[in-house]
Amino acid sequence: MVASANCGHWSLLSADKPDARCYRLGAVLINRRTFLFAASASTLAACTSRTRLAGGADAAPAGNSNSKPNPDPKKLPASIAMVGDSITARSQTALQRVLTQVGFSSITINAEPSRRIEAGTKKPTPGIELIKFIAASDTPGMWVIALGTNDAGLYANDSDYQSLIDKALKLIADKTPLVWMNAYRHDQLKGCEQFNSVLRNTLKRRGNATVGEWYQQCTDTKEAILTNDGVHPNDAGILVFADTIRAAIATRLT
Repeated sequence: MVASANCGHWSLLSADKPDARCYRLGAVLINRRTFLFAASASTLAACTSRTRLAGGADAAPAGNSNSKPNPDPKKLPASIAMVGDSITARSQTALQRVLTQVGFSSITINAEPSRRIEAGTKKPTPGIELIKFIAASDTPGMWVIALGTNDAGLYANDSDYQSLIDKALKLIADKTPLVWMNAYRHDQLKGCEQFNSVLRNTLKRRGNATVGEWYQQCTDTKEAILTNDGVHPNDAGILVFADTIRAAIATRLT
């Protein structure tokens, strides 16, 4: 049975399939001053896990003053899929606009609070299950994975993190370019550093992959970009997170 949710809420595709959330968005100039207005003024529509967008934003968020330019259009695939947790969910409106501005014509973003890479059931759906679902529906030309924050600190050994990452990577063809955002949370710094080290080494061996430097943004910036919980981005951090992903995509596709 298929049921549709109201605008801005999760859309249940079926009882046996992961749910998806996506927005149809018009062209909006995003910056620190206008973000809240733009987010509230946008038209949100419940839809399937794939959104095809025409046109793009007037400008990408300037969250990182050292950002790389946009990717080479000749290397840009038509479609991109992103799987994430509550950090991605909080940033989803900005991400949709940024990815549209970059030039992707088909954008899939599935984000759910408390999502882990493998552990979990239907709520939240584990990341690995979402990757399987999206890949089976329509193999995207590029992937962004933003998972690990809810796994950091829960495993003792590098081999445990290695196993999680490897299981996800096996579902993505080596020929498909990949960005994986590293993890940051103030209450699990050692766990994040351990996870991030394993992630970096694993992606280096895989090739055709780039680490998105979210941990570095959270620790190096002179501006507060996180809420008081030390995990989730605030309004400024949402822009930094989206632009960090854009910069990582540019690194991979230039």
